[in-house]
Amino acid sequence: MTGPGAPPSDSDRANGLRAIRLRVYPVKGMRGTELRSMEFDDMGPRFDRRWMVVRADGGFASQRDTPRLATVRPRLADGALRLETTGAEPLILPVRATGSPVRVRIHGSGALATSVSPEADAWLSGVLGGEFRLVFMRRENARTTDPAYAGGHRVSFADGYPALVVSEASVDELARRAGRAIPVERFRPNLVVAGAHPHDEDKWRRFAVGDLDFSAVKLCARCKVTTTDQETGARDPEREPLRTLALYRRIESSVYFGVNVVHHGPGRIAVGDRIEVTERGIVPGARPGGSVTEPASRGGDG
Repeated sequence: MTGPGAPPSDSDRANGLRAIRLRVYPVKGMRGTELRSMEFDDMGPRFDRRWMVVRADGGFASQRDTPRLATVRPRLADGALRLETTGAEPLILPVRATGSPVRVRIHGSGALATSVSPEADAWLSGVLGGEFRLVFMRRENARTTDPAYAGGHRVSFADGYPALVVSEASVDELARRAGRAIPVERFRPNLVVAGAHPHDEDKWRRFAVGDLDFSAVKLCARCKVTTTDQETGARDPEREPLRTLALYRRIESSVYFGVNVVHHGPGRIAVGDRIEVTERGIVPGARPGGSVTEPASRGGDG
């Protein structure tokens, strides 16, 4: 049995699936931070994409239009958010913002955020070159996930869903086809897993990492953020990995890599945790029952 609702096979139980890397992205679009363990609250990984950079009109800035975001390194320590980049003094901010409410937009949908400080706005504007503001999401202002895929869940400033999973084997297969190394950081995952066959995560309808349960709700449509070097902010001159993904991971107008997931309840996972696939089936790419021309920007988390 391989269709929706298929139970785990004996190979699922014995293949040694495990978590090998965990990452959070405190500020949407900026560089990720490696963790040994990750706490999940009602919006996803704690402190993941709880801050966001917005332009003067309230629209969010991402590596799609502002690739220099990749050169800014956020760090969380001692109750503070520290932003670092070459050529500027570090910016240190309290974890909780107390500014005024701000209306912002993420892929056309509105959300309520809280301004951080004029100091943060000035620092970002100088680093990124333009007029930018830093905003924070309070728990009471959390957004809802798309009910077409995952009704009843909450999300921060992530593109659409609380977390993203990719497998080491999928990255290796992509690199083999491309004929060059493809850093996993290009895909900005929260969880990297080992022990799977290439793209096997596409079929994990339900799975557990340690004691925390997850559901896969949508394949992740990819955009040009994946062509951005996560150290320098430079675009790949050969448009990799999109060029190779288009050869074998295309569904009509989009290419897919990795899986958007929701979690069930609060909990904590850690590097080395065993993964058990409890239900296999089809994880959709485009909107169920509709066209597969969903914009590639949705769910890519630039």
